[in-house]
Amino acid sequence: MNALQKIWRWLVTEWQWPQAALFCGVMMILLLTAMLPKLGLMYVLIAMPLPIYMVHQFEEHYHNRFCLMLNEKIGKGKVVLTPKQVFMINSLWVWALSLVAIAFAFLVNPLIGLIPTYFMVLNGILHCLQAIRFRSSNPGLITSLLLFFPVGGYTIYMLSNLPDNCWQYQALGISVAVIGHAAILLQAGLHILSLKRA
Repeated sequence: MNALQKIWRWLVTEWQWPQAALFCGVMMILLLTAMLPKLGLMYVLIAMPLPIYMVHQFEEHYHNRFCLMLNEKIGKGKVVLTPKQVFMINSLWVWALSLVAIAFAFLVNPLIGLIPTYFMVLNGILHCLQAIRFRSSNPGLITSLLLFFPVGGYTIYMLSNLPDNCWQYQALGISVAVIGHAAILLQAGLHILSLKRA
């Protein structure tokens, strides 16, 4: 077994990635806070969705809590999402998308930072809707309420007050957030249908 296979097994098969995400998220938040005088509040807020999401992912996926909840409430005991699917969704749709958008926000236009911000806020809204639907708390709800909404809301407010803000940037941020979450829900829905047909 080579080094990459060992890392993959440790992260995904042994379900260690939520703990790794928490550690990295906290370290990134501390680093961004230390760089506040140099970067300025706006750029620190633009970069914050990624580490905040990592902290959120620990609450959501520690000990596979989110998958177990989906299996119970939606899959009726069947596996809705596998550990590999959950890791790929969170690494590709959240980490990769956020990194690319944050880089473009720093290098091209700060308003591109609306993409990871709206993605974060929409995820928080879905956690709230889920709590209303099932009339119970869910993994990820606490960090949604305490982190996603205040930080995301203030970031949207700050970026919306930039001189070159226009509806196109707002539409871009909202559209990417909606499409990303729709793709995740579609993947889960198709998996559920395949289980029912099996």
